[in-house]
Amino acid sequence: MCEIDGRVIVITGAAGNLGVATAKLFASRGARLVLLDRDDGRVREELDDIAKSDKHRVVAVDVTDEGSVSSAVASAEKALGPTQALVCTVGGFKGGVDVMGTSWSDWELMLSINLRATVACSRAVLPGMLNRKSGSIVHLASLAALGPGPGQAAYSASKSAVLSFSETLAAETKASGVRVNAVLPGTMNTPQNRSWMSDADVKKAVDPTAVADVIAFLVSNAARAVTGAAIRVTGQQ
Repeated sequence: MCEIDGRVIVITGAAGNLGVATAKLFASRGARLVLLDRDDGRVREELDDIAKSDKHRVVAVDVTDEGSVSSAVASAEKALGPTQALVCTVGGFKGGVDVMGTSWSDWELMLSINLRATVACSRAVLPGMLNRKSGSIVHLASLAALGPGPGQAAYSASKSAVLSFSETLAAETKASGVRVNAVLPGTMNTPQNRSWMSDADVKKAVDPTAVADVIAFLVSNAARAVTGAAIRVTGQQ
């Protein structure tokens, strides 16, 4: 088992499918969680027992706003202690049309919730980690970052940018004691995705709990020598 007992871990997008799966896994292993999401009510609904515990904090915040995230993290650290890991699960998909049919608003949305949120949250926790010469950051890219398909130009470009940012940050911090890695899931088995997937595709989809297991490894001491990795979590895809 990947040991994370007692670690203070910030999870962004905590109300999402992967955020919920990751929070449940980490809480079961004794981590102290700072759960960030714009919709804190949904976090409390999805993670009721965790949200009620004094070991954890739920904060409503716009994760694309670096200043707001920094303030939220600083406030939580006063109660829980310094952040030892950041897991960026926030993100989203908008697509289904070709490049010429993709509006600029969709480009801006994908770059905001996928790339800007990742950069903002990383910058919010990084000064403290660098000062302590310790920490782990896990970014959520996508298999689409490596093999984009038609109808997902903005999404694939934003996830490619997340992967490039993750690898760059890992290179910049590898001598500091801070580790930075990315997970690249294939299509996940979520209620939203099941609404359009065939039964055969659902069977091949990756369960969010499987992705959470990989994230747990990356933030644990078992991955102490791993940085700059881009780990595919694709199941049968």
